[in-house]
Amino acid sequence: MQFKNIALVGKHQSEAMIEHILHIAQYLIEIKMNVFIDCHQEDDSFINKNVNIGKLVDWLGHIDLVIVIGGDGTLLSVARQVIDFKIPIVGINQGKLGFMTDVVVEEMIEVIENIILKSNYTIESRTLLHANVLRDNKNEYHSVALNDVVISRGAIGNMIEFDIQIDGQFVLSQKSDGIIFATPTGSTAYSLAAGGPILHPNANVFSVVPICPQSLTNRPFVTSDDSVIEFILARENATQIHFDGQECFDLQLNDRVVLKKYPEVIRLIHPRGYNYYRTLRKKLEWSKRVS
Repeated sequence: MQFKNIALVGKHQSEAMIEHILHIAQYLIEIKMNVFIDCHQEDDSFINKNVNIGKLVDWLGHIDLVIVIGGDGTLLSVARQVIDFKIPIVGINQGKLGFMTDVVVEEMIEVIENIILKSNYTIESRTLLHANVLRDNKNEYHSVALNDVVISRGAIGNMIEFDIQIDGQFVLSQKSDGIIFATPTGSTAYSLAAGGPILHPNANVFSVVPICPQSLTNRPFVTSDDSVIEFILARENATQIHFDGQECFDLQLNDRVVLKKYPEVIRLIHPRGYNYYRTLRKKLEWSKRVS
């Protein structure tokens, strides 16, 4: 895969972040790449640097590769923007956890060189979850999530009541603070904190994880990612649907949310030798001995 037009995305909230972006930009210019820096407002730091400054969304038809500098939250936002354009993503981790942004800042230039000049990398496909809100059998709202779709109580704070069907078969009625529908990628995010299972990113499944259910018999379960999952809001209450924690929409009584695998995938580029289980050991401190 050849890369020529490369976008850099990162939150410009610190001098260190701007320095990282400029460092990568300068290297890419030196090796004759066309550089695009995502910047939603004019930033003097990037002026006269021989780069294109603007919004990622305006370049999606021209970009070959996106380099995300920051944490998983930034990568999630980028993923939903590029999904229909088949643009691969490299994640540079400036945070602490970062399951998807797996390249450390200290090695970023070496890794980028291996990817662009030496084609020395692996590419991994990640499944997304699509949710469509139906109100009176009409499409009311829809979006996609790389991590999870979460339906939870709103500002009032009362538990919500709902039914779940899978492939047209009734599964359960539940009263709880909400429910998480997680992809394998999202299994190490909110789902994990709520007691859900860790899933390998290449597993062809989704997990369904209740949030503080009223009944102790309600437990997380896993279903095929070829399934069609339906959520039906059974009691009027303040209820919201969230996509990767970055988009939300208010639900109403009898709204149906239809969830299924999105037809496109996100392509994550990793350094050669990337190992998911090594990432788990490091991030979750599985190798740390208890004294």
